[in-house]
Amino acid sequence: MGISIIGFSFANHLIVNASVETDFIQQFKAPIVKISKQNHLYPSVMMAQAIVESDFGRSELSVEANNYFGVKGSYNGQSVTMRTGEYTTKGKHYVTAAQFKKYPSMIASIRDNAYILRHGTLSDPNYYSGTWTTSAISSVDAAMALSSTYATDMDYGNKLNAIIVKYDLNQLDTGASSNDINSKIEASLKKQLGTSNTTQPQEATQQSKITKINRPLIPRNIFEKQSGPATTNNSDEIQINNILLEKIKITR
Repeated sequence: MGISIIGFSFANHLIVNASVETDFIQQFKAPIVKISKQNHLYPSVMMAQAIVESDFGRSELSVEANNYFGVKGSYNGQSVTMRTGEYTTKGKHYVTAAQFKKYPSMIASIRDNAYILRHGTLSDPNYYSGTWTTSAISSVDAAMALSSTYATDMDYGNKLNAIIVKYDLNQLDTGASSNDINSKIEASLKKQLGTSNTTQPQEATQQSKITKINRPLIPRNIFEKQSGPATTNNSDEIQINNILLEKIKITR
């Protein structure tokens, strides 16, 4: 009985997480696609940024300040001070307090992030040019360009690309619909719990510039690290840096 209760609680936890993730993607999809394309940026990369930086809108910064991209400074004189994790140039992690922008709305946060990526810094307007669709030939390259510019975490680009693969966010770049993403996530969770016997046709994987690293890449509450050698006979899974990911397609 104890095992059954634990299993039921775990299943409920996964379903709740799936609902949060689905709701977040659906809520942000339209404005991110519109604003990204207006600024010649990849919607998939911006969506992945919002997911990683805000933990699907559950972070304290996104809840209290509508700041979904971890942007520091002040916005129209408004800011909040919060503790944040940073990395030294040698990769050592430390925690410090920093001032972050406080936005009046989610849309303002998205627009400001796009503006920053398009206009760079005061000293270098092209600082984030590696993320532009006119410079990066793919979303993979655009995401990797942020590792050395946007964040102090050198694994940042890998984390973004892992999220893009997990939720098949490249579909946002081509204007595909995500109306049934909820059913896709639920189907994935059922399979993880061993309650689905449905097999999917094998999908081709694409080469990317995701680098091999020794530290875990995964943001909290999103993936679980898998141990042991990668398998090659499961057509619905993809191996990235020793992370076994369940692919979820956004259908047209």
